[in-house]
This record gives sequence, structure tokens and C-alpha cells, in this order.
Amino acid sequence: MSGGRSARPRERREMIVAAAAELFHTKGFRATRIEDIGAAVGMTGPALYRHFESKEALLTELLERYWQRAAHDTRVARQGRTPRETLRLMMRAAVTHVVDDGPLVATARTQLAHLPPAARRRIERRHRAIVDQWVDGILAVRDDVDAEEARVIAIGISAMVTAAAQEPISSREKIIERLTRMAMAALFAR
Repeated sequence: MSGGRSARPRERREMIVAAAAELFHTKGFRATRIEDIGAAVGMTGPALYRHFESKEALLTELLERYWQRAAHDTRVARQGRTPRETLRLMMRAAVTHVVDDGPLVATARTQLAHLPPAARRRIERRHRAIVDQWVDGILAVRDDVDAEEARVIAIGISAMVTAAAQEPISSREKIIERLTRMAMAALFAR
């Protein structure tokens, strides 16, 4: 990813976020230096401080973006006509997010511990709220599970989809459809 100097500030900020997501995913937060992120976008490391006050602030923004999109996708999907259709729409939106933003999703799942405490608490609250929506959706279609089991199902399916989506894909739509079907099948497995 290069061209950092000719990009406008907003575009440059987006390039930085994308590069950081990829590097945090592949190298880990601690092993990634500001200079590494800068080099990935054709800037010096210190020039990144014009966009983010610290590496922690950059990670915080990454994780905020992940949970904002997850919350948005869940709200939009809840417009299904039936509880099952709502859950399928939620699943498809979640799978699409994972397929489209794999490094960001993986970073959100593995790098939370590196956030400052206040940001970590805020992100954890968002995560709980979204999982609670999934639990509600599962309980609406499964009368044989309780809330605790529904939470385990939601978290397990999320982990399955996240892991599967990390594999190289040849057809975005095909993998989204397949993973959505797999996740729905897992949701109803007894």
C-alpha cells in the first residue's frame, strides 16, 4: 500500500487504518511499530502522529469501527419479517463483515487487551450488547435452549465463521452464501 503523500488527509487516514489492521493481525499489536505502519502507506512513522496520537489510539479506532459496523449490521438485519428471517439476515450481515474485513475482524478478536482501560470497557460493553441481540434472536427460534446455551451458540458460530473466512477465497458471494448456510445449520444443530 503506497501513495501516502499524494492522498488527501481522509484517504490517508483510511490507508493508515487498513495497514494497521493488516499489521496488527499478522504481526500482533506489540510487534508492530509505528514505523511499520508508516512504511506500509508510504509515510514516515512520526508522520502518522498527525492522524493518530498513539498506536493505542489507532487500535482503539480500529476496534470502535468493528463494533460500530457489527451493531449497524445487527440493527439493519433485525428488520426481517419473521424471527428466522431476521436471524438469517443477521447471520449474512455478520458473515459479509468477516469476509470483507478479515484483518479488522481478527484484530478486534485478538488485540482487545492492548487498549487503554476506558476504551476496553467501552468496547466490551458494545460486544456484550451485540451478543445479547444474538441471544435474543436465537431464543426467538429455538425453544430448546436457554439464554446461557444461546450465548455459547452465538459465540461458537462467530468463532467458526471468523476462522473459516480467513482462508483465501475465489468468489466473495459464494463464500458468503456458503458460510451463511453453514452458520445457520450450526445454529439449529441439536
